[in-house]
Amino acid sequence: MIILGASGHAKEVFDICENTENVYFFDNVTSYEKPILFDKKIIQSFDELLNVVAKKDFILGLGGVTHRYKLYQKFVGFGFSPHAIIAKNAQVSSSANLGKGLNIMSFVFIGPDSKIGKGSLINAHVSVHHDVVIGDFVEVSPGAKILGNCTIGTFSTIGTNATILPKVRIGKNVIVAAGAVVTADVPDNCMVAGVPAQIKKQLKQITEIINSIC
Repeated sequence: MIILGASGHAKEVFDICENTENVYFFDNVTSYEKPILFDKKIIQSFDELLNVVAKKDFILGLGGVTHRYKLYQKFVGFGFSPHAIIAKNAQVSSSANLGKGLNIMSFVFIGPDSKIGKGSLINAHVSVHHDVVIGDFVEVSPGAKILGNCTIGTFSTIGTNATILPKVRIGKNVIVAAGAVVTADVPDNCMVAGVPAQIKKQLKQITEIINSIC
């Protein structure tokens, strides 16, 4: 198993891995004097990766929706399989529909008939209530609350301790600032903040962002 990333979030992912015997970290961006984390090797090139890893499974171990998307696509292209990781102390409804390669961190609540897309990151102490639909490669920061029947579009980021009120629809590529309370629908490609949340600025189209990183 390879954890993509070797810093803060990767450490938290490692802590909830059930079997750490055959785990490696991968980071080909950062320079390390000693490429070791928790006594596990940090692999720093794709050639080395293919020589070392026997089982071609990976876990996303980094934050940032576009970074997660880029590495997910790259490793799937190399023939690796995305592996979802769910903390043992998370409460996940048996009727929830969970995508491939997501992270559900410690003390998360996922309610009934909710749906979470592939590659998404649901951080510690997040509440996702009944009938919520979260798109692909969404990051929900610690302590955020997404109440019943909400929709969160792909590539959106929900800030720490933000609250999305029931039946609100958040578009694609939206940033909800920390502590915001979203009471009305939010269109694509913007940042909102405040109580109640209001649009503060427009963002680049997500297609431009994806094209720039691929």
